[in-house]
Amino acid sequence: MAQYEMSPKGTHSTSYEAPYGDLPVQMNTEGRAYSHAGKPYKGPLRLRGYRHIFDPYSVFKLGKPHFYRKPGYAYEKLAKHRHLDWFEREWVGDYDDRYISPYDGKISKLVVQAVDNVYDGPANSTWRRTFVRNIAPLYMRLANWPLNHVDYARNGGPTSEDWPMICVKWFFAAIAITFVVGTPTEAEGQVRNEGKYDGVPYKYHGYPKVARNALEMANSRGYRNEANPVAERLLRPRYLCFLRETGTPAMIMNVEEWITQYRAEKNLSYVFVAYTGEQFRTTEDFRALHQMADAAARNAGVLAYWVGCSCMPEPENMQEDVYRICDVIRGAHSVAIAVARPANDMHGISTTDEMLQQWGSRIWTFPEVLLAPAGQMVKVYTRGSDLFSPIEVAKNQFAAKVWKEDAHVARQLVDHYEGNLILNQLELVTLALECLHHRETTQYLKGDHSYALMGLLRIRPKIDPTDSAFQAFARLSLANDSDQLLERLICVMPRSPSQPWHSMDDAFNCKLWDILPQETSIAGIGEDDTIILDGCRAANIRWKSFAPVAYAKLLSWKRWAAQKLIHLGGVTMLIAIILVSMPETYYTHGTKAAGGILLVYSLVLMGMSPWLLRIIYQGKFWKTQGWFFGFEGYMDIDTIECQIWGGRLGRLKWSPYGSPLSRHHRNEYGDCIADDPCSDPATAALVEKAKTAGPGEQRVFTIVDAGTMTVTMFVAERPPVCFLFAGSEGGMQRVIGCSYDWTSQTMYRETVLRFQTPVVDEVFRIPRVKVGFKRPQYPVGDFNAVGEAKGNLSH
Repeated sequence: MAQYEMSPKGTHSTSYEAPYGDLPVQMNTEGRAYSHAGKPYKGPLRLRGYRHIFDPYSVFKLGKPHFYRKPGYAYEKLAKHRHLDWFEREWVGDYDDRYISPYDGKISKLVVQAVDNVYDGPANSTWRRTFVRNIAPLYMRLANWPLNHVDYARNGGPTSEDWPMICVKWFFAAIAITFVVGTPTEAEGQVRNEGKYDGVPYKYHGYPKVARNALEMANSRGYRNEANPVAERLLRPRYLCFLRETGTPAMIMNVEEWITQYRAEKNLSYVFVAYTGEQFRTTEDFRALHQMADAAARNAGVLAYWVGCSCMPEPENMQEDVYRICDVIRGAHSVAIAVARPANDMHGISTTDEMLQQWGSRIWTFPEVLLAPAGQMVKVYTRGSDLFSPIEVAKNQFAAKVWKEDAHVARQLVDHYEGNLILNQLELVTLALECLHHRETTQYLKGDHSYALMGLLRIRPKIDPTDSAFQAFARLSLANDSDQLLERLICVMPRSPSQPWHSMDDAFNCKLWDILPQETSIAGIGEDDTIILDGCRAANIRWKSFAPVAYAKLLSWKRWAAQKLIHLGGVTMLIAIILVSMPETYYTHGTKAAGGILLVYSLVLMGMSPWLLRIIYQGKFWKTQGWFFGFEGYMDIDTIECQIWGGRLGRLKWSPYGSPLSRHHRNEYGDCIADDPCSDPATAALVEKAKTAGPGEQRVFTIVDAGTMTVTMFVAERPPVCFLFAGSEGGMQRVIGCSYDWTSQTMYRETVLRFQTPVVDEVFRIPRVKVGFKRPQYPVGDFNAVGEAKGNLSH
């Protein structure tokens, strides 16, 4: 963990490892570096760059990047896996970290550039790492070199202490520029994809488990085959317990037979008796339960009652009936609750209120109250008490009296079913799912929470015992008009890595209805807790290195003149040298003087060359080539600019609210000013901690968006290899950063960031994509013991 100390000015600072060398460095609240003596490092942090090739752990390869460091961990070789790419080329090999190359569509090994203190640190990744390279042309680096030690952020410009060093460096830079300014390397990159971001050549070749359209199912036999079959509603219970004379147990009878025999369909009414198996288990308990139910029916003046332990006697229909109890409740005259002290009481439950609270903590009891007839009191019968004087509880008091842990949320649902405060479909599903997951259950099927929720909605899919909890919920969402709930849910940024899929707790503090899906829709549900998302735009993230960025800007007279002067400097000096070296004759009279003048002129141009180059390449960009550059770790803005453009030009800015780590403040003019994330000591400590993270733990990554000239730092378990533009919120795009599991063709959500809306117009669409909420952790071992992953491509 980072250590918090006091900087010389009294501001909080966080210690962190120096970029190179043994001297510790501190980061103050402005994200600036300090030396061991408390004096500021001037200018950007200096990276080792190509000096890393002499490190004993740097490995050479023919493909770019030529130098990399092997990972410390490797995935266990449990099986050979197969991948079919965009062009239907088949790759078979061991499990490893790969991405889809935007150049040829193949899956390539993931190589991530990392800052020095990560690259030189522990080998704790499963992907290859390479060092950060400065890709700016040499003459641009030379032009900015004289001023790269000046701390503009601290002093606003050069001070009297800086000028002696500036003059010395300027002299050598001017000489060096003369020899390299004519090299063919350009400071501007090439325009790619008409200025748009690199696309993702992805195609999903598999089948969904459940599709919206029946024709897309693997076992499709035509239009009659249902993709997501819907269960029929029960118009009345199959069985009821009909009252007989007082003191005689009720008669359990098939309802249809009772109607046929007594021809009394109009008079058929019953009480629904709710109880929990925690309080009624034994034969004696059920005998007492029937006595309480009998009294409840007689008190209500009805002919029968329904109780779960006796009114579902048909084993072949048991499963369907359990999940259609909601229909029985809706058709009931009233609802009565039977409570008792549990036999294995470990909490000293003795009062009716405590018994009722235990009853209310169970998942299946929650909808029993919500669906009880509106406007009626719910009667509570306590075992051993006077059965003809039950306690009456109004539905709108259950939240405060029984459901205390989530009373505020539960009360909204009660008001909805009472007709006092109507929720829309999205709010209803969101709040109900939150309440149900707060409750306990003895699991019968993995999708029990969703099946309990199913009773509250209009359309209910048929029960599938093979469903996982997520698949059951997803099928329920597809069947109902849930306002694109799943499309919104995938755009939620979890607050913690362990947050379950059903939690809607967003790290950006937004509600689910704040997120608007953008042209995306769910086409199907995958076999492995995934969704098939259609309509996405996707952009590739370049992790292996930075690249020259093409741009467009105005050609001013000042910039035009500087360009001509610097290009004439070398020619002028050459002419001057020729003229000065010519022998003095009648025909060459005055040439030496002219040569001397031109020589002086060329020397002046040479001395001005760093300044002229900065004039040529400075200035604001009107448009830039779309790129997403990524690296592992943290660098300040000045250092990032130096690696891409050769110096600090004030072009890049931190994203003020693109990530939960983003920071900003309001200046004296009311402007929103983005801050360095490491100005927050907690974020700086997170950066420090992430250096030693192992597989499955959170690490720090940074994205440079060349299209909007912003930088965003975030945390994730793995580096996302692409961005999926799936929704919008608060005037910005919700972008899902995904890693790629090539063994199942699944994009797994690693993070969610917020980008400026114009970016979406510069991103290509992709076909349907299989998206997962959380990537399972594949078994890993020591790299030296497991060995390099191998595979081969067949065309």
